[in-house]
Amino acid sequence: MASRLSPTLRARIDRAVAAGDPAPARPHHRLLAEAADVPPGLLYRLAMLEARSGAPAAAVRLLEAARRRTPRDPDLLANLGQLRLGLGDPAGALACLDSVPEPGRSHPAIARLRGDALSELGRYPEAAEAYRAGLARAPKDAAMHANLGAACRALGQWHEAARHLETALALAPSVEARVNLAGLLVDLDQADRAIRLLDEGIARAPGAAPLHRQLAAAARTDGDAVLAGRAVRRAALLVPEDAAAAAAVAELADNRADLDAAERWIRAALALSPRHVTASQLAARLSRRRRRPDDALAVADVWLAREQAPARRYPLLFERAQALEAAGRSREAFAAFAEANTAQREAAPRHLDPEHAFRQIAALDALYAAGRPTVGSPPAGPDGPTPLFLVGFPRSGTTLLDQVLDAHPDVSVVEERPLVAGLIARLNLAGRPYPGALADLPDDLRLEMRQWYRARMARFLPAAPTRYMVDKMPLNLVHAGLIRAVFPEARFLLALRHPCDVVLSCFMQSFQLNSWMVSFTGLEQAARLYRAALGTWEGYAAAFDPPRLTVRYEDMVDDLPREAARILEFLGLPWDDAVTRFDEHARRRGVLATPSAAQVTQPIYRTALDRWRRYDFAMEPVARMLAPEIRRYGYQQAGENP
Repeated sequence: MASRLSPTLRARIDRAVAAGDPAPARPHHRLLAEAADVPPGLLYRLAMLEARSGAPAAAVRLLEAARRRTPRDPDLLANLGQLRLGLGDPAGALACLDSVPEPGRSHPAIARLRGDALSELGRYPEAAEAYRAGLARAPKDAAMHANLGAACRALGQWHEAARHLETALALAPSVEARVNLAGLLVDLDQADRAIRLLDEGIARAPGAAPLHRQLAAAARTDGDAVLAGRAVRRAALLVPEDAAAAAAVAELADNRADLDAAERWIRAALALSPRHVTASQLAARLSRRRRRPDDALAVADVWLAREQAPARRYPLLFERAQALEAAGRSREAFAAFAEANTAQREAAPRHLDPEHAFRQIAALDALYAAGRPTVGSPPAGPDGPTPLFLVGFPRSGTTLLDQVLDAHPDVSVVEERPLVAGLIARLNLAGRPYPGALADLPDDLRLEMRQWYRARMARFLPAAPTRYMVDKMPLNLVHAGLIRAVFPEARFLLALRHPCDVVLSCFMQSFQLNSWMVSFTGLEQAARLYRAALGTWEGYAAAFDPPRLTVRYEDMVDDLPREAARILEFLGLPWDDAVTRFDEHARRRGVLATPSAAQVTQPIYRTALDRWRRYDFAMEPVARMLAPEIRRYGYQQAGENP
């Protein structure tokens, strides 16, 4: 027989609810949830009191009891969904919200909650649709615009994202809207605009730590290590209990190889939040960099034992794999890298299309074979430093090469800036889809693109001009046709490394995934992209013979002064001893926008040579696949038949 409340207890609870005090009812929650004579309205009101008093878990239990009695009540379901979302249960929240009958589900508040739950589940296309449905009924809802902008940003729908985030900021200039818009501007390689936007916000709300933290991220992307450090330390001071801010300070210290400072801030972050993913990742990395791989493994294993979500697991999985590699446990390391790549691929946005890169490469191959695009006409007079493009496949030694170059006083290197991607975007926005537009590129458009590129590049160059400006973005090697259509005087340095080492190293690196980098989550797919990209470069070089010099990583490691002299001779530059002290220069340089920052802040080392042979149990099929490239680039050893 179902339990019932005594009249005395019922009266006491009614008085407590009427007075807005949930405390007298707390010892009786279980009885209230089970008693047949307790109306759902009483449970609902008591749940709302518990929620307002800071007891969301108790509120959820009471609302679930009420839901069993009235399973279709829209207000109850909406509040239950909101509470579950706040407790980190987006799937449970979505189940509640999807139970709301129409037309209640179209209510702006419920639409926004559904969008929030779908966003947390990584279901961004559905989240965007939910937000759009809400905006159809509440077009001036600033929070809805902000959240839709964030969803569009996750989908790579940059312009719609910008429109909604700017609308959100205009409707209600909140800290969150400003931070989200600044983050989008950084994604669009407009970190300078992001910095101005954040400075405006800080002038209005100097105590808002999220603004300072986002300013640090924007400054870091902009290459301003001083501003980045100052902003992130300010965020940490404003909110001493913010583990994310402490971890960000640690990450900057790690980037500039200040391991003692990194360790202090890592400890501070972990003291605040022992499960903080970035701090834990940095702790493992620090142990590995100090040649304590067993300590790194311990950090990673303890953390991974309690975490199941792929999006949170993969950074520690990569660190664990790197530690196993450092310990010489090759088979275990390879299995760990495979697991890490699988987790990162599962966590990646669903809209990523790995075949996009191959379709673009095929279209470029066809253009180059047809003798397009033509090389542009040089300007009447000099309009800036000579452009030198440092290209190659990722992990081919491009970062080592750029640090050697940047140490020379007549050279300025700009790392990993999507400036050529910006040229492509400008073509697409002008209604001239790339790469087809290269077949017939008007001179006035070439000049406009050249001026745009020069203006963007100038942001990253020193005040005192140098003879060469170096654009280091490895995969620009496939876009050589566009580059010389805009900059006919452009020169190229092609960085090479043993194809098997390159492919294996890409597989071992945690890149930010896009439609190109997603190929690196599998060995064969990475090898396929290597063959395609290098094939496109060779096709362009054979057809157009651009001024170029090939530099092999192995030769740089074997005799750096000899190779540096050869590069400077190609560039017509005098010798400078600074090029052989590149590691000192790298530590002084500030933020290094490259996955290889840890390597180039130390002197030349040989441990990465022929790494792939330690993984021959997995790499033999890849070596056979890459046999033509191994022969072409002179990596086949005597008696070897890959």
